[in-house]
Amino acid sequence: MRRTLSLVALATTSLIVLAFFVPLATLVASQAESRALADGEQVAESVATAIAVVDALDALDATDSGASVSAQVALAAAGAEDVSVFLPDGEVIGAAVDPGPNLNRARTGSAITARTDDGAEILIPVVTGEGTLVVRAFVSNEELRSGVATARVILAGLGIFLISAAMFIADRLGRTVVGPARRLAAAAHDLGEGDLDVRIDPDGPVELVEVGEAFNVLATRLAALLAAERESVADLSHRLRTPLAALRLQAESLAGPEAAALQADVDRLEREVDRLIDDARRPMREEAVGRPADLAAVASQRFAFWDVLAREQGRTARLRVPDHPAPVDCVTSELGAAIDALIGNVFAHTGAGVGFAVEVVPGERRLIIEDDGPGFVAPRRSLLRGESGGGSTGLGLDIVRRVAERAGGGLEVGRSESGGARVEVEFGSPPRE
Repeated sequence: MRRTLSLVALATTSLIVLAFFVPLATLVASQAESRALADGEQVAESVATAIAVVDALDALDATDSGASVSAQVALAAAGAEDVSVFLPDGEVIGAAVDPGPNLNRARTGSAITARTDDGAEILIPVVTGEGTLVVRAFVSNEELRSGVATARVILAGLGIFLISAAMFIADRLGRTVVGPARRLAAAAHDLGEGDLDVRIDPDGPVELVEVGEAFNVLATRLAALLAAERESVADLSHRLRTPLAALRLQAESLAGPEAAALQADVDRLEREVDRLIDDARRPMREEAVGRPADLAAVASQRFAFWDVLAREQGRTARLRVPDHPAPVDCVTSELGAAIDALIGNVFAHTGAGVGFAVEVVPGERRLIIEDDGPGFVAPRRSLLRGESGGGSTGLGLDIVRRVAERAGGGLEVGRSESGGARVEVEFGSPPRE
């Protein structure tokens, strides 16, 4: 924006300066020419006046000094170098010049100012007792343009100064807009990254101040809503402790090897509930902890959790993961929740004894979960949020899809080789540090 404002100021001021510079430059040249011609006319008139005075004195004294003497006396009195006097008999007193075409016109009694190739000449007739003399004053082109170049340079410098000043002022004004806008953009970026405590000090133009105040209200409201939602989820999860406590008491009342296995399952379930409560209450800024996640390790961990239930239901569970880390651009907790949602769908939509497989493709950051069940009735519809053909909420695949997209990947559904459901989730690679 600063550059745009500077360019606008440059264009506008340049047009204004040009609009004034051209007429002023022309006026300067015209004034210089008028001043030089006026000086030349003054010299010519002073010589003509001196000649007329000398001739009048000769007439009063009844002497005849002659026009030549009168002209010489007048030229000496005026001290003019570029002045010539054309006598009636054709003799030239003063600067030796060739008579031009305007000489005869001047002898008729008309004063003439005419331009020539070298400048301008001023012809003034003087009537004496011996006839009409013509006083010629010459003004060169250099005299006609005297001071014009200097004046134009001054005007050009003034124009450049005005343009520079306008651009500087526009840039300063632009900073008052760009600075607050950049701070607002940075705050919005931080808010998008999960910093719910970010606020700005609204400044700048009135419009930006209003936007800044609205941003602060939005951030405060968003933080309050998320906090309320997290507490609601945590409270809901906490309610699970009561039936879990009852289940533990029943498991402890049993005897035999099955009782120990059941108690271990209850302990594992309690740990998962505790983790769910902690995740719900964790601030958004802390959710980035655990990024990047190890897809192979998280898949193995979640598979081990579900494998206990799979054995109890007589399901054949298969795990294929590489023996080296598979980092993906995802938070560990989100990745675990996504894998839980996918494996949970297998248990929710297939009967006991139906096997499934969890695979992490080496080198591709791709997770594949497939089962031996009936598969998707409508694969594309199953990706719509809230749509499900199996009586569930239809949110599981949508949660996985959003996790994958936030990680720079995507989700695809299809059929496995056995005809069951197949879900492929691709994740993006973590950014390089």
